[in-house]
Amino acid sequence: MIVSREFPKTQHQTSQSNAPLSSSYENLPINELPTQDCVSQGDEIDSFDVADIEKRDTIDDVPEKIGDYVIRELIGSGGMGNVYLAEHTRMQRMVAIKMLPIKRMKDELAVRRFYDEVRAASRLLHPNIVTAFDAGESDDGIHYLAMEHVDGVTLTRWVAMRGPLPVSEAASIIRQAALGLLHAHRAGIVHRDVKPGNLMRATDGTIKVLDLGLARISEADYVSPIVDADGEDIDPLKSAKGRLVGTLPFMSPEQLENPDEADARSDIYSLGATMYFLLTASPPFSGEYLDQVYGHRHGEIPDLMQARGDVDMNFANIFFRMMAKKPDQRYASLDEVIDDLSPYATLADAPVWLSEFAQRNTVGDQSTAGAGSTYASGSTSRTVARVFAIDFGMFYSAAASASPIGGMNQLSAGGGDHPLFRMAIASDGEQLIYGQDAIERRREFPQSLVHCLPMYIGKPVVDRKVAGRSCPPEVLMAMLLRKIRKNAWSGNTQPLATAITVPSSYDQLHRRSVLQAAKMAGMSSVRLVDRSIAAVQSLLVDPDHEIGAGPAIEGGLGGRIGELDSDQDQLIFFVGVSGQATEIAIVRRDETRLHQLANGGHWHQGTLPWLHRLVDLVAAKFVTQFGLDPRRSMKTGAQLQIACERAMNTMLLADSATVQIESSGKKIAVSVSRNDWLDYCDDLIAGIVAAVKRTCDQASVSLSDVDVCVTMGAVMRIARVRDAVTDGVSATAQRRVVDRTDVARGAAACLAAELPGRGDVAMPPRGVTSQEIGIVVEDAKGRRRILPIIPRGTLLPARTNRRLTLSKKRQSMTLSLVESSGILSDDWHSLGRYEIESEPARVAPESKLSNGDQKPIGRMIGFEINVNGLLNVRKQSTGTASSTKLPVLPKPAISDDEQAEWILWLDSLR
Repeated sequence: MIVSREFPKTQHQTSQSNAPLSSSYENLPINELPTQDCVSQGDEIDSFDVADIEKRDTIDDVPEKIGDYVIRELIGSGGMGNVYLAEHTRMQRMVAIKMLPIKRMKDELAVRRFYDEVRAASRLLHPNIVTAFDAGESDDGIHYLAMEHVDGVTLTRWVAMRGPLPVSEAASIIRQAALGLLHAHRAGIVHRDVKPGNLMRATDGTIKVLDLGLARISEADYVSPIVDADGEDIDPLKSAKGRLVGTLPFMSPEQLENPDEADARSDIYSLGATMYFLLTASPPFSGEYLDQVYGHRHGEIPDLMQARGDVDMNFANIFFRMMAKKPDQRYASLDEVIDDLSPYATLADAPVWLSEFAQRNTVGDQSTAGAGSTYASGSTSRTVARVFAIDFGMFYSAAASASPIGGMNQLSAGGGDHPLFRMAIASDGEQLIYGQDAIERRREFPQSLVHCLPMYIGKPVVDRKVAGRSCPPEVLMAMLLRKIRKNAWSGNTQPLATAITVPSSYDQLHRRSVLQAAKMAGMSSVRLVDRSIAAVQSLLVDPDHEIGAGPAIEGGLGGRIGELDSDQDQLIFFVGVSGQATEIAIVRRDETRLHQLANGGHWHQGTLPWLHRLVDLVAAKFVTQFGLDPRRSMKTGAQLQIACERAMNTMLLADSATVQIESSGKKIAVSVSRNDWLDYCDDLIAGIVAAVKRTCDQASVSLSDVDVCVTMGAVMRIARVRDAVTDGVSATAQRRVVDRTDVARGAAACLAAELPGRGDVAMPPRGVTSQEIGIVVEDAKGRRRILPIIPRGTLLPARTNRRLTLSKKRQSMTLSLVESSGILSDDWHSLGRYEIESEPARVAPESKLSNGDQKPIGRMIGFEINVNGLLNVRKQSTGTASSTKLPVLPKPAISDDEQAEWILWLDSLR
C-alpha cells in the first residue's frame, strides 16, 4: 500500500517538484485500498495514519548513491517497496528508484517478489507504461529498480482536484490505459492491480500504467518457486487462493476467489471500475469490506445512464460489458475495448504525440481522430438534436421525431396531412410512383406494382421489375425509406440518428436486410427498435409535449392513451398482429425504465395469413355461386385482393361484408360473414394463444399478474380474437390500444432516451434476445449436436466467450453457427460457418502431454449480440491478448461493391 504523505522540500528538489506531489509514484489516499497486498479474506483490514510512514525507511536509511544513481528524496512508499527520486550521474536524467525497505532486504520471499516485478517491467516498452531502465543489487546489498520518472498526478488525485470527468476525457484516459495494458497482456503479463492510483496522468496528458508489483507473468516465464521443507509453495502471490491480491474497490469477482486464475479479463473488469471512478468520483461498489465483496460478486452493475445525464446507452453498454460478473460475458480482449471507446476519445483530450499520430495515420483507425459515433458524447452532449423514427410496416409506415430533452413531434410519413405512408412502389418507365398512387394502379396494372416487401427478404430479387430493373428487396425497401424521410423530415439538416422498428421475432437475416436498406437510403447511425418495446414506450410519452409545429394527427395519443395511470412498478402484456408478424412481449416497468422480460411470436404469422384465409373463403364462394375462381387471372385476382382488404376492415365493426369484382364487363358480388371467416382462422387464433403461453412461461409470469394489457393491429380489435388471446388478464387491469403513429412516437422516444443530454425523458428500455444462437459441435465418436450458447431471453447486449479445442490431428476446424427458427422456435437454421486454421499456440512447457506431444490447441471465440439484435463474432488464440473480428453471418444479401452501384442507381432516379 502507498500512504498519503507530503515531504518537505530538500536542497535536491527540482523545479518540476513545485507542483504538489508531482511524481510518477505519488502517494494515494489511505481509504483507497487495503493496507496489505495480500490479506486474509476473513481478516479485518487495518488502517494506517500518516504517522506510520515515520516507521518506514527515511532518506537517512539509504545510501546517498546506489550504483550510478544519486538519491534525492523519498517520494512514495508501499507494501512492495519504497520509491525515491534519483539522478543518473552521467546521463543527468531524473529517475524513480524503487527498492525494498532496508529491513526486508534479507527476506528471501520479499526479494523474490521484487524481482518478479523487475522481470515484468523489463518485458514492457510502451508509451502508456512507465519504462524500466535498470535493475540490480548494489554493493551494499540493496535491490533496486530504476524507472522512468513522470511529471504528473495519479488519477486518484486528478479526480480529487477536478471532480468527475467529462465523458470524452474519461474515455480518452481509459483508452490510453487499455493500450498500455494490452501491450502487457500480449507479453503474457496480467497486472492484477488496475486502479486510479496505479494510473498516472503526465502533464502532457499521457496516461502511464504504474506498479507491476502484483502482476502475474505467464507460467512459462516463472522461475522455480520458493518451497518449504515439504515442497509446498510458500509464496502467497503464486498460491494465493483464499487471500486478497489487489485493491478491493476495483477487484474482479474471480480475483476475489483465486488470484492465480485471474487473466486479462480481470484487468478489463478493474479498468471498467476505474472508468466508473473517473465519471462519478467513487468506485462502483462502496461500503464496508463485506459490502464491497458482495457488490463485486453479486451486486447489480451500476447504470451509468442513471449516474450521469450525459452518458448515452452505447457508452453505458461498453461499461456494462467491461464489468460483467462472469469473465465469459466480458470483452475477451482489450483491443475490443479500445475500438469501442475510440469514437468517444476526442483529440482534445489526447496527448500531443497521440494526436499527431492519429492525424498522420490516414489508413486504419479513423475514429481515433474523433470521427465516428453518433452517440459520442463529445459531439452531442452540448446539443439538443432531433432524432427520426420510422415504424416500418408491411402495408403502412408512420414517422415521428424526438429530442433528448423530451420534445416530440408526430410527422406526416405520407406527405401533407397524411400520417401513414402506404408501402407500395410502381413505375412508369423510369418514373417512380409511391404510396396510395401506386396502389391505385393495382387494379389496372397489377404487374407494375410491388408491395409487401418484407416478405421478399431472403430472396435474391423481387419478381417484378421497377424502373426497368429486377431489384433485391433491400434496394426497394431503401426506395421506400428515402421517400418516407423526404415526406416527413423537413429542413436541410439530417437526423442525428434514426430508429426503425422491426418485429422482435426478426432473425439475423431480416435484421441485417433492414439495416442494409437503411444504409442504401442514406441513413447513418440506425437503431433497430423492437416494435413491442416502442409500443409500450409510447404509453410513457406526454402527448402534449411537442417541439416545433407539427401536423395535427387525428386519433393520436391525446385523450386515448396518454400516460399510464400509475407511477408504481407494473407488469405489462403486449400482443400485436401487424402485417409483418405476431408479437408478444412481457415488459416490467419500474420507476426509471421498461425491462422486456420475454418476447414471442413469429415474423411469418402476421396479418397476411388472415387476409389469405379471407381471400380463399371468398374465392370459394365465387366458384360456388358463379363458377368463377378470380385467382386464375392476375387482373381479377388483384381485384379480389383489394376487395378482401376492404372487407376485412369492414368486419372489424360489422358482422358481414360484401366483396365485389368485375368479370367480363359485369360486376358480381358475394357476401361473407365475420364468424365464417373467424371459424376458418381458428388455428391462427390458437397459434397466438399458444405463443402467449410460451412467452409467459419464459418470463415466469401469469396473465393474471398483468397490470396493463396493450394490443395493436386490426385483428386484435375483433372481440372474439381479443378475448381469446387475453383470456386470463384480470378485469381490473388497464387496457390500452396503440396504432402505428403511436409506435413511431414510442420508437423516437426510445432513441432519444439513449442519447446524452437527456432531460426528464424516461431511461431507454432494456430488451432481450428473441432467438437462440448455437454452434454445431462434434463428440469423440463423430456425432454432431447443437450446443446453445446464447439463450433466448438474454438481456441485450448479450456476450459469451467459448474456448473451442482444435485437435492436434487437424489443421483447421469448421465453426458452424445456427439460429433457432420455426413458429415454435423448435427448429434451427444455419447462419453460416467459419474455417479456423491451426496456428502455433503460446503455451507453457507444462502444456505438453506425457509423451512430449503438445496438448490440443484452444481458441477463444467471443459471441456478442448487440442492442440491434445482431450477432458479432471475434476470434482469439489461446495465449494471446488480441482478437480478430470475423465476417458477419449470414453474409450480407448485397456485397459492398454491389451496394455502391445500387446507391448510384437510386440517386439517379426521379
